[in-house]
Amino acid sequence: MQLTYTQTKELISTLKDEYCIDDYKEVIENIISLDDDFYSPCDNYRFINSDNIDDIMQDELASDEYILGCFNADFLSYIIDIDCDIIEAIQKAEAFEAIGKLIIRLDKIKELQQEYVSLDGYGNHFAHYDGYENEIHVLNEIYYVFKVN
Repeated sequence: MQLTYTQTKELISTLKDEYCIDDYKEVIENIISLDDDFYSPCDNYRFINSDNIDDIMQDELASDEYILGCFNADFLSYIIDIDCDIIEAIQKAEAFEAIGKLIIRLDKIKELQQEYVSLDGYGNHFAHYDGYENEIHVLNEIYYVFKVN
């Protein structure tokens, strides 16, 4: 992928003005090389290509059974079709990982992730700093931008 001078200038302006990113060279190199998921460590931003964001989020959710078990009991009840009272009892016993294992065993990660995004967007998961999700458009590609620190 090759950015024109005008596209590069516009991207640099966006990164500096909207995201206060000073080390924009690294970000542009990652976008040009079609990286799907990368950080700008100096500026604490994470960039994720929109084509891969759902798979990345599903992988991250599946890797943390404890977090899976911490979702709202009503939400989990809807996803795994188990009575909410049972989920609440398991959570009160602090067996969050057991719920997470059940979600994985029932192959409900994709469904959970899609419902989570439809309700809260991507920001709550990826933007640890402020919960916001932003988008930038570069050569017909969309990257989500998240502040992580």
